[in-house]
Amino acid sequence: MARVEQLLPLVTDETPRSDPNSIELELLSNLVADYSDEHYSIGKPSTMHIISEIMAAHNVTEPVS
Repeated sequence: MARVEQLLPLVTDETPRSDPNSIELELLSNLVADYSDEHYSIGKPSTMHIISEIMAAHNVTEPVS
């Protein structure tokens, strides 16, 4: 992550994809994403969890009749 943070200011949208910093940033970013997905995956939320979150966001504590 420290190297990714070092590369971020060096690579912009205008930086050619063939630039060594751009290549390194893309490779490291993909590696970090893959690691995160494998070790810290939160999974797909259940329908009930989504409904509960929406109810909480709207301060609803019980179903409306």
